Amino acid sequence: MVPKKKSSSKKKATKEAVFNNQAEIIQRVTNPKPPHLAETEEYNPREKYMTLGDHLEDLRWVFIKIIITMIALMTVSLFFGREIHTIFVKPYKNVLGADATFFQIKLMAPVFIYLQTSFMVSLLFGFPFIFYFAWSFVSPALDSTTDKYGKFIILFSTILFWSGILVCWFTVFENLLEIFLVIFRPPDVDMKLPIDEYYDIFFNIHLVFGISFQMPIVLILLGRIGIIKSSFLINRWREATIILSVFSAFFSPGPDVFSMMMLFLPLMVLFFISLLIMRFFEKQEMEAET
Repeated sequence: MVPKKKSSSKKKATKEAVFNNQAEIIQRVTNPKPPHLAETEEYNPREKYMTLGDHLEDLRWVFIKIIITMIALMTVSLFFGREIHTIFVKPYKNVLGADATFFQIKLMAPVFIYLQTSFMVSLLFGFPFIFYFAWSFVSPALDSTTDKYGKFIILFSTILFWSGILVCWFTVFENLLEIFLVIFRPPDVDMKLPIDEYYDIFFNIHLVFGISFQMPIVLILLGRIGIIKSSFLINRWREATIILSVFSAFFSPGPDVFSMMMLFLPLMVLFFISLLIMRFFEKQEMEAET
């Protein structure tokens, strides 16, 4: 009876070893650990081992998603092209009257205008999707905390971008048209703009404001990397004010002080908000170290 007990215990141990090996193989397949990592190194379960070809394949799918999103938004914009045009020319008609018209110089100008308008609208509305798809390519290599910060930055960046566009739409663009088409208009001159020139001015000015409002994102990222500290910017706030005023004067749409101030004042507010956010993150880091 004793040998039988030994053989049964050996069989049981063998079955357990086989079961453990199978479980380990399944674990490696479902959550593979990169072979180049030593056993003592920390392993992030969010990461997965990928070859260069796998990375290029993921990047290809990111570009495909972005292109499909842009094409879908452009298709919708082209379908509602007339309604979008009616909205975009409202500032022009508010300045020169409801019966104000444009004139056409180039034969294909209307076609190019619809294409340009649909592309710009798809770019404006696709802005958060483009950033999200790009971030999804990078995020698997980051820890969960950094991933959350990245998604917050995408949301914050989108809000700032649209805030800049809305500031330009409600306060700057119509006043710019008023200055150039009414105040500076010589007598006996019928003021009309070429339709393609109007849209060039329209999109360029709104993009300048949208991109300018990304300043807090740049400062916060530089602060998180450790290149710039909030204390440095606080001590140099006068120099920063001069730099922002020169930037506003150079990129503001009109030669008047009003247009400059409409860009300068929001940038100054965003500058000090950026300092508060940077200071908050620095305090968190100091508390974590202590």
